[in-house]
This record gives sequence, C-alpha cells and structure tokens, in this order.
Amino acid sequence: MVFQQFDPLSVILWFFLFTVLLFLLWRLQFYKVLADLESLSRRLDGYTKRTIDLLCRVCIEKGSGSYKDREKIEDFIDFFVIPPVSLDPYGILKKLEFLIDKSEERIETFIDSIAPKIDEIWKANAISLLKGAISLHTLNKQIRHYIGLLRKTGSLQLAMVLQMFIPILRRFIESLMKGIEAIASCKPIGDGIGPYVVAKLIKDKGKIKRIAKDCIYAEEIIDGKRIFLMKALGPGATVGKPGEGVKNLAKIVKLSKVITIDAAAKLEGEETGKVSEGIGAAIGDPGPEKAKIEQVCMELNIPLEAIIIKMSPEEAIEPMNEKIAKASDKVIQKIKDSIRRSDGNVLIVGIGNTCGIGNCYEEIKDLKFEPEVKRRK
Repeated sequence: MVFQQFDPLSVILWFFLFTVLLFLLWRLQFYKVLADLESLSRRLDGYTKRTIDLLCRVCIEKGSGSYKDREKIEDFIDFFVIPPVSLDPYGILKKLEFLIDKSEERIETFIDSIAPKIDEIWKANAISLLKGAISLHTLNKQIRHYIGLLRKTGSLQLAMVLQMFIPILRRFIESLMKGIEAIASCKPIGDGIGPYVVAKLIKDKGKIKRIAKDCIYAEEIIDGKRIFLMKALGPGATVGKPGEGVKNLAKIVKLSKVITIDAAAKLEGEETGKVSEGIGAAIGDPGPEKAKIEQVCMELNIPLEAIIIKMSPEEAIEPMNEKIAKASDKVIQKIKDSIRRSDGNVLIVGIGNTCGIGNCYEEIKDLKFEPEVKRRK
C-alpha cells in the first residue's frame, strides 16, 4: 500500500487560500448589497424628479403655474406630520384626525400657491402627485441613511437584513411610479374599484349631492328598494371623507344597513379580482373615518357589511387592470343579494381613490383598462 506523503506546506497553503476566499466572499457580498442599495437610491432620485416634472406640468397646463415653482416643490417634499402622543389613548382618534386635516389643508394651500387657477379635479390630482413625490423622497432618504450606516459600520449582518427587502422595495417603487403617471393622466388605479362599483350603480347624474368634504351620494331604486350610494367626488384623485359622509347621511335618512366596498391586499397564491364578503368597515384609512362608520352602525344597531376585491399591493397603486374592473360585476351581484336580505334603506359606500372615475355610469361607461400584468414569481 502506498501512502501519500504528508506535506505541511500544502496544508498551510490551502488553509490560507480558504481563509482569504472566505474573507473575500464576505466582502463581495457586502459590496453587492451596497451597490444594489445605491442603484435603488439613484432610481428613486430619478423617479422623484420625474414626479416633480409631472406636477409642474399639471400646474402649468391646468392652473397657470410656472416652472419657476420647481424649487418650491423641491423644498416642500421634505414635509412631514408628527403623530399624536398615544400614551393616553383617550381622544387619540380626534387628535389624529385633526393632524391629518391640518396637513391636508397645508398641502392644498401650497398647491393653490403654485397653481392659482387650477380646478377642483386637477387640484386633487396635483395633491396626489405632491404626496407621491413626498413618499418617493422620504423613502430615498431612508435608503441613503442605510447606505451611510453600512459604509460606517461595515456590518454584513445589517447588509443581509437589508438585502431581503430590496426586491420588495424595487417592486413597490416601480408600481408607485406607474400609479403616479396614471394620476398625472387622470386614469383609474386599482384602489379605485370601490368608487367604480358605486359609479356603475348611479344612473341619474342629476340626483348627485354633496354630503361631506370631497364626498357625494345619490339615491337610486334597486330591486324595488331605496338605496343610497356614496363615493369620493370624481374624477379627481381623492378618497374624500366617507366616515363623515356616513355620519351626516345617518342624521337625515333612517338606515337599515351599511355596505362598504374596498380593495384589499391578497395573499400570495390568491387570485386577483377575487370577491369576498365579511362583517365590518372595509376601509384602509389611518383610523378616524373607519371609526365614524363603526360608531354610526353601533349607535343605530344596524349591520355593517364589507365586500372586498383582492389584489396585490402593487396592483392597488398601479393603473386598474381589466381583471379588477371585471370583478365589479361580481360585487354588484353580491350587493343585490345583500339588498334582498334587508328590510329598509341600504347605504353602499365605495371606498378608495376615485382618480379617473366619474360620479355616475354615464361618466365611466367608456373607460379603458390595462391588461393584467403577469409578474414573475
């Protein structure tokens, strides 16, 4: 039997190479994450500038604005809202609503200053574009913060944690930019499916009335019953104040049921456009509007039903696709089934951003929708 001669030099060499390669792999992984984050930051920076360009264009074309106001917009996108103190929970919803309302007023005032002749519809769109620019800019600042932190600490553990979120962030950013471009063109987005359903049910434009800030309602007869239909004022990009609308309507009409319709985030594996029924207020606001709807139904002791249309978070902020739009027929059928089970006046509330969606069937019947995008798993 022949034994291979033991070579200490070879062992030391292999150990040295293994150590060096292990160290290099660690550094390569670190710099790969850093490069990905920097690429994401550059993309966000470009998208922020693109959004500001779209806002400037809207303000110039629709509100007699000027490109000289670009610097004002660049300063304003650092705008922020400090959440109310929550250590004492009593009254926090009122404080939250107060801060939200005041922030909305400040943003509206700013748009008025850079587009003095803008109409109500395009003012709502301009406000949404400004909020989009603020979101992109804020996210970019956070990413740049982590890039600086990685450079300062050289932490591979932090880099690996951030690496897990990069694909999710990339998808979200791309979808957000598509949504911003849709708003700049006043096209419907996925989140508008609730208002779209309600608009399909409103046949007579002459019956439409204001009930709250950026919120309208109309009365129709469906299956022989008196039905009230409520949505945000379209076709501008606004969600209105549906909670305030329900509260105000309940003071002048005796309601026997409230049905809320909204988009809802689907789980991976669920089908886009799937319609589900449940109990509660289907509304994704920070809290004040949802609380008002729940309070009204509790005080009147009436059913509060929810109908949701499933879609991914990306589909909710992207232009509305055909599959989501077609789900409105299933929703209407479920609404009619619920109406048959009720004995009195029913209120149907379409929750969501009504960008590109008019207030009645006549205004939405010719809308065109995007084909469904097949995403990589």
